Amino acid sequence: MKRLVAVLWIILMLIFSVGGWFQYPLYSIENVVMASEGVGARQARIGGREVGEVIIHRRVVLRVRTTAGGLKPFDRAVIIAHRLADYADNAYAPDAIFPDAINGSIVVSWQGKLIATVDAAHAKLNHTTEYALAKVWADNMRRALGSAPVPLEHVLDNGSDEVITAFCVASWYGERFHGRSTASGDVFDHLALTAAHRYLSFGTQVRVTNLHNGKSVVVTINDRGPYVRGRVIDLSSGAATAIGLKDRGIGSVKLEVMGSGRVI
Repeated sequence: MKRLVAVLWIILMLIFSVGGWFQYPLYSIENVVMASEGVGARQARIGGREVGEVIIHRRVVLRVRTTAGGLKPFDRAVIIAHRLADYADNAYAPDAIFPDAINGSIVVSWQGKLIATVDAAHAKLNHTTEYALAKVWADNMRRALGSAPVPLEHVLDNGSDEVITAFCVASWYGERFHGRSTASGDVFDHLALTAAHRYLSFGTQVRVTNLHNGKSVVVTINDRGPYVRGRVIDLSSGAATAIGLKDRGIGSVKLEVMGSGRVI
């Protein structure tokens, strides 16, 4: 008898659950706006909650789940879709899409221009960090447009003979070398805002932005290195501390050369 009651109870729960699914489908699409051929936004509901989806060639490349600036998720998705369409119309290369930092915020950019901002709320909903989510979004966009995922090192050409921006990995060196001579002849001060690079001219100033938190610092190249594969710039401990990189040891950064020079 007890077993029969238990079975009946399970059946009733399933019936009520199915009824709930019909009332609030797990996934439904309510509206679609196309920004261009192949690029658009969809107003979807997942478990009854509004989500704005950005699509490229029928692939969902990101989902906007939060409101911001008075804009609902779908409104934000439409804005992102139009940005993507505009940049595509300008013939930007898909391999110029990157996780980036603009004005202290973690974003996805295309040729250095904003596509989408990744806020802390989005990262929390996805159980990840802002930078990691930005990389996922950037990889999705690049793949949908026929390009390879984001590489560890890349130089972004600004359209002239000079290359002034690079995405790469930075490390740091500090107290153990304090007081020694650098390759430029300067005495190394681990608290000064300096850095080592393999071939940028001594005295070159470079803005280094930590892509994990958006913090930036301007350093002066006065040493050579690093010579570890996969690392492009070695910051002083003072510079690494300024952008929150010291505890991590190494991290993804954006380099912007202040003046003439070529990175990587």
